[in-house]
Amino acid sequence: MIAKPPAQFEEIPPETLRQIATVSVRMPRLYFYPIRFVRKFFWARLKAIHRSMLKTVPQRRVAIDFGCGSGVFLPTLANTFELVQGIDIEANEAKEIVNAYKLENVRLVNADIYNLSDAEIEKADAIVAADVLEHFKELDVPIRRLYEWLKDDGYLFTSGPSENILTRWGRILGRIEKPWDHYHTGYEVEQFLEQHGFQRTSSSYHVYRVMPMYILSVWKKTARSPEYH
Repeated sequence: MIAKPPAQFEEIPPETLRQIATVSVRMPRLYFYPIRFVRKFFWARLKAIHRSMLKTVPQRRVAIDFGCGSGVFLPTLANTFELVQGIDIEANEAKEIVNAYKLENVRLVNADIYNLSDAEIEKADAIVAADVLEHFKELDVPIRRLYEWLKDDGYLFTSGPSENILTRWGRILGRIEKPWDHYHTGYEVEQFLEQHGFQRTSSSYHVYRVMPMYILSVWKKTARSPEYH
């Protein structure tokens, strides 16, 4: 196997993803969409998060891919961090990615976060929650876990859908139905983070600021631990 340059972004070929994808919804088909422009547009979100990581995170020892889904970001994170923990309630497709890319520094945690002990997770220098928090009807538990699993000097990277007219048109053009379990917009998730122990350090917008399709943000923990009622 040819050694890769450190911290290289790994865009998984569409033919590989087609072979791995199942009837599960863990892997959005936009990652292997037949039209190249559509694929590149969707991958651009993860590329933006990775660029932000390289600029922001000085200590790249441990990372968490929270809600890693089908594992499309795992090869990139494995190139960037010494240890990557991919957490999801269903990690079968992610396991296929780990095996295909021989990611020896990736540990998959196939578990429900409501039943997961903090002792099972090593605290992280960086946590990625890419398009995952909007799927939780109640945000208290997942955001509390993010706070507990992030080192005091670590960084949280989030992305979430804006759910504006541009997002809706994008789904229509791509013939993609809105997931039934999108309970929050990206803005609502960010507001909850601000109210529960996190402070935004930077934001960017996928497409353009006036009408973004996705909101990408970087967060630090605040000095005071959040209180949940």
